[in-house]
Amino acid sequence: MDEQHNNELLQVENPAAQTPPAADEIHYPSGMVLPAPAQEPQERYPRRRAAGRDLGLAAILLLFCFLFWDSICWAVGLGLGEALGLAGLLPAALWYLRGRPGRLTGYGLICAGLYLLGAVSLVFSGDGVLKVLTIFALVPLFLIVILERLGLRTGHSLRARISDHWYLLFQMGFGRFPTGSWALTHAGPEDSVRSKRARAMLLGLLCAIPALMILFPLLISSDAAFAGLMGRFDLRMLGRFLLALCIGGILALLIFSLLFTSDRGPNPLQAVARKGLEPVAVAAFLAAVSAIYLLYLAAQFAYFTDAFKGLLPKDFTVAQYARRGFFEMCAIVAINLGLIVLAVGLCRKDGGKVPGAVKGLSLFLCIFSLGLVATALSKMVLYMGSFGLTRLRILTSVFMVFLAVIVIAEAVKLFVGRLQVIRLAVVLGAVLLIALSLSNVDGQVARYNVDAYRSGRLDSLDIRTVCELGDGAVPSLAELACGEDGQIAAVAAKELEQRLAAFQLTGRGESADSAFVANSSSTDLRSWNLIRQQACEALQAYRDR
Repeated sequence: MDEQHNNELLQVENPAAQTPPAADEIHYPSGMVLPAPAQEPQERYPRRRAAGRDLGLAAILLLFCFLFWDSICWAVGLGLGEALGLAGLLPAALWYLRGRPGRLTGYGLICAGLYLLGAVSLVFSGDGVLKVLTIFALVPLFLIVILERLGLRTGHSLRARISDHWYLLFQMGFGRFPTGSWALTHAGPEDSVRSKRARAMLLGLLCAIPALMILFPLLISSDAAFAGLMGRFDLRMLGRFLLALCIGGILALLIFSLLFTSDRGPNPLQAVARKGLEPVAVAAFLAAVSAIYLLYLAAQFAYFTDAFKGLLPKDFTVAQYARRGFFEMCAIVAINLGLIVLAVGLCRKDGGKVPGAVKGLSLFLCIFSLGLVATALSKMVLYMGSFGLTRLRILTSVFMVFLAVIVIAEAVKLFVGRLQVIRLAVVLGAVLLIALSLSNVDGQVARYNVDAYRSGRLDSLDIRTVCELGDGAVPSLAELACGEDGQIAAVAAKELEQRLAAFQLTGRGESADSAFVANSSSTDLRSWNLIRQQACEALQAYRDR
C-alpha cells in the first residue's frame, strides 16, 4: 500500500516522466541531436475542382483561342478570325467574374471599350504592321480591365503599375498554371470513377500524338496501299488543326488559370513606401544632362530657326536636311521622357512635393523635348511636302505627337500631382493606334501621292513606294495603270498582274477563268477583311476592263 502511494507521489512530482522527451531534445552521447520530424507544408489556398461555370469558361476560352491561332497561322492576313477570337475573350472573362467582389471602374470601362474597338479594327485595316501592333496593344488593355474589375491595383505610381501587371500575368497566370490544369483535370466529384477514367483516357491520347506523328510517315513510306488510303485524307489539315488546338489550348489554359485563381487573395506585391533617392543626387544627374543640351542648343540655334522658316542650310538638299537626325530626335525625346519619369518617381519627396531643383531641371527637359518634337515635325512636313507620304513617315509623325502630349502631361504633373499620366498614355496610345488602323493608312498614302502628282504639288511620283504598300493601295495602282504616263502605267500594271496572280493562287488551285472573287482568299471567312475585299473588287475590275 505504501509502495503504491510512493509511486503515485513520484508521478505527480515528476510530470516530465509521464511523456517522452521531444525528438529534437534527445541528446546522444556523440553530441548529435535528432532533428524533429518534418511537417508537411500546408497550402495557403486549398485546391478547388472545376465546377460547371469553370468548365464553361474553359470551353469558351478554348474556342476563341483556337479560332485566333488557327486564323493567325493558316489564314491569309489578319482578319475576321483574329478579330472574333480576340473580341470574345474579354466578355467571357467579365461574364465569369460577375459574381466576384468589386466593380469595373470608369478607367476600366474605357480600356474595355478600346480593347473591343481594337479587336474589331483588324477587320477594317489593311496594314499588317499596324494590325500586329494592335494585337500587342490589346494585351495590356486586357490586363488593365481585369485589374480594375478585381480591384488589384495597389497604387498610381509607375512602380505600382508594374507590380500589378507582374502579379496578374506571371503570378496569377503562369505561376498558377498548374492550379488551373489540376482543376480542369480533376473536375467533378472527388470519388467519381467516370472523372478518373476520362482523365486517364485524355492522358493516353495526349501521349499517343507524338508516337502517331512518327509512325504515320513511316507507314506511308513502307506500303503503297496504305499511302493511297491516306492520300484520300488531308493529313496536313489535320496537323494544322492539332497544332492550332495545342497552341490555343495553352493560351486558353493560361487565361483560365488567371481567372480561376482570382479569388485567392489580394496582390501580395504591395507597393512599399520607400525613402527615395537624395534630391541632391537626382538634381546633379539632371543638371549634367541639361548642360549637354544647353551646349547643343548653343551650337545648333541657327539650325533650329531654319527648320521653322523652311530655309535650307547651305549645301543641303531637302532630303538630306529632312532626314538628318530625325530618328535620333525621336530617341532623345523618348529617353528624356524616361529620365523625367524616373527622376520624379525615385526622388525623395517631403510632404509629397517634388523638390524645387528637381522640378526646375525636369521642366527644362520637358521644354527641350518639346522643341525637339517641334523641330522634327517641321522637318517631316518639309520632307512630305517635297517627296510625298509613306507609311513610315505617317507612323513616326503620329508617334512624335504622342510623345509631345505625354511630355506636356509630365510638365503639368510637376505642378499638379494628381494628374494620371500613365492612364493618359495608355488611353491616348490605344486611341491613336486604333485610329491609324481604321483610317486605311496605305490607301490614304497612295491616294495623296497620286493626287499630289497629278495636281503638280509633287514633281515626280515614286511608283516603287506605292507598289510596296498593302492592299489599300490597289485602287490607286489600278488608276495609275490606266493613266497617261506610260512609264508609271507600265510599272503599276506589272504590280497589279503580280497581285492578281497572288490572289488567284490562294484559291486552292482553281481555274483562273472562274470568278475572281470566288477564287480569292476573301472566301475564307477567317481572312475576310474590308480592305482586302475592296482590293479584290478593284483587281477584278482591272482584269475585266
